[in-house]
Amino acid sequence: MESADESGSGFFKRWRKSGGEKPLPGSVKAVQSHNNNGSLTSSKSGEGLSSYSSLVPTTKQGAVSSTVEVSLDIGTPSKPNTTSPRQLTQKTYHYNKIEQLLSADNVDLNALRKLSWNGVPSEFRPMVWQLLLGYMPTNKSRRDTAISRKRREYFDSIPIYCNITDEERTSQEGETLRQILVDLPRTSPNTPFFHQAAIQKAMERILYIWSIRHPASGYVQGMNDLLTPILLVFMHPYVEDVLRCDVDSLNDQTVLSVEADSYWCLTKLMDNIQDHYTFSQPGLQRMVLRLEDLIRRIDIDLHQHFQEQCVQYMQFAFRWMNCVLLREIPLRAILRVWDTYLSEERTGFENFHVYVCAVLLKMYSENLRSMQFQDILLFLQDLPTSEWGEEEVEPILSQAYILSHLFDESPSHLS
Repeated sequence: MESADESGSGFFKRWRKSGGEKPLPGSVKAVQSHNNNGSLTSSKSGEGLSSYSSLVPTTKQGAVSSTVEVSLDIGTPSKPNTTSPRQLTQKTYHYNKIEQLLSADNVDLNALRKLSWNGVPSEFRPMVWQLLLGYMPTNKSRRDTAISRKRREYFDSIPIYCNITDEERTSQEGETLRQILVDLPRTSPNTPFFHQAAIQKAMERILYIWSIRHPASGYVQGMNDLLTPILLVFMHPYVEDVLRCDVDSLNDQTVLSVEADSYWCLTKLMDNIQDHYTFSQPGLQRMVLRLEDLIRRIDIDLHQHFQEQCVQYMQFAFRWMNCVLLREIPLRAILRVWDTYLSEERTGFENFHVYVCAVLLKMYSENLRSMQFQDILLFLQDLPTSEWGEEEVEPILSQAYILSHLFDESPSHLS
């Protein structure tokens, strides 16, 4: 096949386009550029990068090949020891570009997505997430009115749904509330912020009101995890250190406003992935099957080892999909991951997330292939990622981006 680089050379160089567009760092084997030199490299912005169609292996007749061999050379992420002047300049440029976009009378969402894909500075993150989720209007003149109206609507719903006795609830509503109350103390157990009484009560109301208003799915375990990054980010403008703040020291109206914003943004997020939580959770099952097929394509040795050890992807990957890796990767790193997911518009938490999981498996492939059934499951349920930060997840996101373009533009590879 013409596009195959059998020698294993021709790796993508770590690269970022100027202007905050999506990066293409990492390495992929078996891909050629248009000049057939076996690699795509760039010493300056955009050089050697024509169209992403060149990443799709084809036969001489132009039909998409049925197989592709991909090698991700990522290794275990490690934090850099120093930050170069060039890196500082890039960060300043990125910061200034986002600040400039957000100060416009009308925010250009397409431009914001391109910039946010590479990460959002923490002080801009609440506004950026609300814009990307469609909660905050892009028109500056409409924002105060629109957000005040949505907050007031949420405030009005609290006495209707929450300030009632158990006798006034149906048996189904009572069971939903009971399940939420069971799950909340187990939510992000190593983060004291989420176990303060005011935050627990806010999460209880958000999840309960959402479930009553969405009876097709109701409350499902895992939704409590999805709420944690949103609450954390939206509390940021009001405290210096969210993880160590005393919520009781804040004004009650401030906490209620954060709660209302979190409710509506969780609702926006869930609108795109609701079949993940309907009966039998077909969306999550679909994602697990896609992960299995993807690993079979990019790491046949690991896939065959799983088969030999009778490891089923559903045994570990269902939680990865259901909780979006929130139980595998620390919150400080997850916030960076969500910057990218939200920038992927409607597909980030489903399609792109599968590629992230595939890269994660590929990264530990050598270790996993030396393990037996029980050790494999124990390892995958407790990944050595507790110390990860943004530096560790960025190369994973970049590799996932490469895979997504390689396979999304040649869908027969995953059929």
